[in-house]
Amino acid sequence: KQREGSEELYVQYNSNVKMVRTYTFVLQACIYFYIFSSDRLLVVSASKVRSDESKTCTEDDASNNNCGESEDIQENETKDKSISSPWAFMQAFSKLGTSWNHIIGEYKSVVKGADGVDLKGDVYAQDMGMGLKLLQAMVEEEKEVASSKSKEDNELDWSFRTTPLGDFGKTIDDVLLAFLRWSVVDTKKYSKENESCQLIGGINDYPSSESAIAKQTINVSKAFRRLTSYVTWMKSVSSDLVDEPLTFKSISPSLSTFSIHIAHDSCGRLVWWVNLGKTDLNAFKSTKPRETMRMFVWVAHLLFLDEGAQTRGLVVVDDMAEIGFYDYMTMLPIQVGISVDRFLISVTPLKAKNVVLMHLPKWAEVGYGLLSWFLTAKMKSRVTIVTKGEEVETLDKVVGGSGFIPTDFGTVKGELKTDIISHQSDL
Repeated sequence: KQREGSEELYVQYNSNVKMVRTYTFVLQACIYFYIFSSDRLLVVSASKVRSDESKTCTEDDASNNNCGESEDIQENETKDKSISSPWAFMQAFSKLGTSWNHIIGEYKSVVKGADGVDLKGDVYAQDMGMGLKLLQAMVEEEKEVASSKSKEDNELDWSFRTTPLGDFGKTIDDVLLAFLRWSVVDTKKYSKENESCQLIGGINDYPSSESAIAKQTINVSKAFRRLTSYVTWMKSVSSDLVDEPLTFKSISPSLSTFSIHIAHDSCGRLVWWVNLGKTDLNAFKSTKPRETMRMFVWVAHLLFLDEGAQTRGLVVVDDMAEIGFYDYMTMLPIQVGISVDRFLISVTPLKAKNVVLMHLPKWAEVGYGLLSWFLTAKMKSRVTIVTKGEEVETLDKVVGGSGFIPTDFGTVKGELKTDIISHQSDL
């Protein structure tokens, strides 16, 4: 009887397990459909929504150029408060003329190309001198192929004619070296040099001497693949870079609307400070996307041509200042924003050691929670979210003290009065 009772309980248990597994499978399928089905995220034209809203403006508003502005602000604030769940966050993109399905697809492809890959048959070099010669030869070969096919434009692209070298006192060889250094960074731990920096994120595992480099050969082919991506991307926006050369003077009007600083921390890493709280959002949004894109391209070159960024690493500190979802997402047309992100993350030879996010609004916390599903453990380890009230303590651990924090960065009392960008304005 005991055996029969046990068998009966086992059958019942097994049946319950199967039922739970079935429910789990259905739930997973629902979640998958819920997140990825583009049919659930209808595309609504943002311009149509705005034009409908503008019909409620009074004549007095129109005469004062405030038509719809106050209504938009109030409505956006109301919408922002409603974005407090994953479902609300994903739905919100339909109001911007796109969908979560499209956004996450784009960013998955961007993140996928962040670190590059080593492939069978890749060409290696034992030192930077040899690596530079091999990379130069690959570039010349590519130019000859383009020339033989009568593709004059392709040949010109490999001349780096749109690369802003003059402002930074750099040459084409400096660009090639940046890609070679990128290919050797963080591939293996050559030494314990990284332990010398106690700041959050540490520094790049980059060999400090040619003899150390020789212990791990340089993947020149990997550098060339990344360089090819760079040339291809620069070609895609060349029409915006050729007519007016890309210089500090030409991007200064756009740069003046965006509160950023660039300087080195106590470990020699390059730090890119972004302060949305002191960014003139109205002026930023009124700037033509072409000019904003040119500004970001110039800044990206300043970053990756810096030797500290190449050998020690890059840190990004972003004070989001509780910015609203719609204000943030409409700073740039979405496709332009994705294109700039692709350039910074999976095209340029930059490797971020730490991305610091401060004063996150609720929608950003929800959004990061969703995006983190698609980030590798390595990428998630590079993100530091600052708890409110711990800004000073955390930034001290990020950059090494107030002497490395800009004086006008958010509510933190920094002491750094000059940076690399201000130095450019003095030239």
